[in-house]
Amino acid sequence: MILFLFGEDTYRLKQKIKEMKEKYISASLGDTNLAVIDGKTTKADFMIRQILAYPFLAKSRLVIIENLLLEGKKDEQEKIGEFLPKVPETTVLVFAEAGVPDKRTSLYKKLAKQKTQEFKPLDEQGAKTWIREEVAKLNGTITSDGVQKLFEYVGADLWRLGNEIAKLATFKGLSSRTGRLQDPGSGSPMSVFDKDSHRLEDDNIITVQNIELLVKPQTSSDIFALVDAVASRNVKKSLYELHRLLDNGENELYILSMIVYQYRNLLITMDFAERGVNSQWELSKRAGLHPFVAGKSLNLIKNYNMIELKKIYHELMENDLAMKTGQVEPKVALDLLVLKLAS
Repeated sequence: MILFLFGEDTYRLKQKIKEMKEKYISASLGDTNLAVIDGKTTKADFMIRQILAYPFLAKSRLVIIENLLLEGKKDEQEKIGEFLPKVPETTVLVFAEAGVPDKRTSLYKKLAKQKTQEFKPLDEQGAKTWIREEVAKLNGTITSDGVQKLFEYVGADLWRLGNEIAKLATFKGLSSRTGRLQDPGSGSPMSVFDKDSHRLEDDNIITVQNIELLVKPQTSSDIFALVDAVASRNVKKSLYELHRLLDNGENELYILSMIVYQYRNLLITMDFAERGVNSQWELSKRAGLHPFVAGKSLNLIKNYNMIELKKIYHELMENDLAMKTGQVEPKVALDLLVLKLAS
């Protein structure tokens, strides 16, 4: 059996692979019948030997080849493509790509004829459904307004959503009701809340109040919306996103610092892209960026070249200095800056 898994939603992709690994490890009492191969650095001959290996005291063997299409050498891809008809029935062969490979390649066309699953980024409704399902896996439930609030705070970033749900589950005692929790801010234990504060309830329902207590609103996703509008040269939407942030009470200097931060990420992304790094997952690992940020940045740099990004970054730093030293009124400066960038 050959499976082809790929997509920009690297969280669900990694979760799928994790589930498959755990299944084989459990069935084989260890990782004897499991092989995970880096498609970027591994020779085709070694991959083929792993694929042909006979399972030990089991009916099948799981071989996972990661990012061969996105990062592997062309000649190695071609050798594997030619070998595909010879994959034995005793091997479950999985090709996992943390991104969307070039659909024009010979190997992609061959794998597309196999059992395929693409992990596309979830839209708002999909993310909300995912939130409910993840909470249900922990034997809990979440109120409808709780789902809405969590999505408002975090957006569709499944990496952060997963972390926040785990934090909320611990708070509600869904995993264990020991009465001792980890303070999400400091990492130190904290006691069960008393009646004068927020009490650890004996139910399994995550509420808006729980989310407001433990989850910090994600401004960076809104900043991405602003930067995206600016990069698209959409003046109306750019000003709308800016004033939405201001209306939500965000400080002008904080907004500017986040814009500077995002453009710094674009410069880093452009630098790596010019050196051939065009995979969201590889960029995340090499640049130290969150996968969500890496994916967004790769999309945004299509609207720029390196010279433009350097000029913008220099101008942002000048505005930062002017605002901090009181040379300009912050709100007016932000309006003019966003207007100029978007124009």
